Amino acid sequence: MRTKVLYVLLTLVLTIAGLSTVEAQEVDSLEIDLATALNIALSENPTVKVADMEIEKKQYAKKTAYGALLPQMDVIGSYQRAIKRQTVYFDEGLGFGGGDIDPTQYTEEELRIMKVVGDMFSMGGDSESSGEGIQMGRFNVWSAGLNVNFPIIVPSLWKNIQMSDVDIQIAMEQARSSRIDLINQVKKAYFSLLLAQDSYNVLRKTYETDSINLDNIRNRYNQGVVAEYDVITADVRLKSLIPNMLQAENMMKIAEMQLNMFMGIDGHIPLKVVGSLDDYEASMFDNLIPADTTLSHNSDLKKFDLQTKQAQNALEMQKLQYAPSLVSTFNWTYMSQNNDFRFSNYRWDPYSMLGITLQIPIFSGGQRYHNVKQSQIQLYQLSEQRKEVERGLRLSIKNNYDLINKNIEQVVATQSSIDLARRGHEITLKRYETGMGTIVDVNAAALAVLNAELQNRNAIYDYLAAKADLEKVLGYEIDPVEDF
Repeated sequence: MRTKVLYVLLTLVLTIAGLSTVEAQEVDSLEIDLATALNIALSENPTVKVADMEIEKKQYAKKTAYGALLPQMDVIGSYQRAIKRQTVYFDEGLGFGGGDIDPTQYTEEELRIMKVVGDMFSMGGDSESSGEGIQMGRFNVWSAGLNVNFPIIVPSLWKNIQMSDVDIQIAMEQARSSRIDLINQVKKAYFSLLLAQDSYNVLRKTYETDSINLDNIRNRYNQGVVAEYDVITADVRLKSLIPNMLQAENMMKIAEMQLNMFMGIDGHIPLKVVGSLDDYEASMFDNLIPADTTLSHNSDLKKFDLQTKQAQNALEMQKLQYAPSLVSTFNWTYMSQNNDFRFSNYRWDPYSMLGITLQIPIFSGGQRYHNVKQSQIQLYQLSEQRKEVERGLRLSIKNNYDLINKNIEQVVATQSSIDLARRGHEITLKRYETGMGTIVDVNAAALAVLNAELQNRNAIYDYLAAKADLEKVLGYEIDPVEDF
């Protein structure tokens, strides 16, 4: 008795926990329509975030290109320790470097100083050498200063700024392309979820109807009106629907996880989709295709055009390597030379320099010429690739048009088929009830209704998917907050 009571209590606790879990799942479920799914995807999907960050990165690259036109200033400090000091030799005489000087070119005071210095550095020897030589400098050399470089005329830097502008445009177009691709993926995933949901509902409704029919047939069998074969046939028909229902339920879960992935949200959050494919069937004839059917907004062609523009800039950049450049430099340095490390006794001597450097390219082993040829070939490659891509896109547009028209015809045909199949099923049931029909006829009529309804949903989905693909090829941008 005690064991039975514990078992009842345990069952009650598990039941309450299960109900709490179900309620929590219902509360935590996310109710969405297509507009909500697109809004979430465009704000949370990592691909779109990465594309937007790429634009910001290219904007910083443009600022870097502008920074190259400004003065570059560096504070430099260095220390050098002489292991063996340099030895300098002087020739004998007043000239230090050999040969005589003209005394009439100097004053008597200058001649006297030069004579004293010459005697100090002259170490004896013949007229061609100065003997032992003198070691110059000190062991410790300290220096600190400021270096400034300013480009006055550097054509390649100006062209680099133009290339940075095109880089930003390419990044923006890539971000736009990512959004268009994401919108296409979200739409098709959303429509797939609706298709799986509608298919499951059709199968479940058919199962419920067939269950009622099976009960009626069993009652008639118990009354001796129909044969046992009818009961067995109806039961087999009912059980044959179960695998299809399970498959449709599994497809719902897969489509839901795929939609969660594209939206960039946790896959464990259950979705509650609003509406069905019937809602789109009512409005699908109002707006068959986008108004603009040209390729002027196609993202792939826009990226090719921008890449061609960038390649043209690269070609001009290579040609500018033949142009001269003019750069100014300024240096201000303090230097101290000592043989010890008594920093307080150091003497610092300033040194400064201002200069201008003119560089005129003359010969580089043909590197500049070959670089120009490579850029020209790249331009030709982009031109040929664009032609091939455009031909493929036009073929894709034609295929999508054909699919849209075919699916419209299928939707119209299946609408009529559903009405006829339902009417035929009603007539078959009445014939069976009056004994004029067979259970085989009833099952065939029910199967016709089921197939017609499933074909109708598939035709609507195929139409919506083909239209979404056409909008993607055309570069059709939408406002995700509009009603769909």
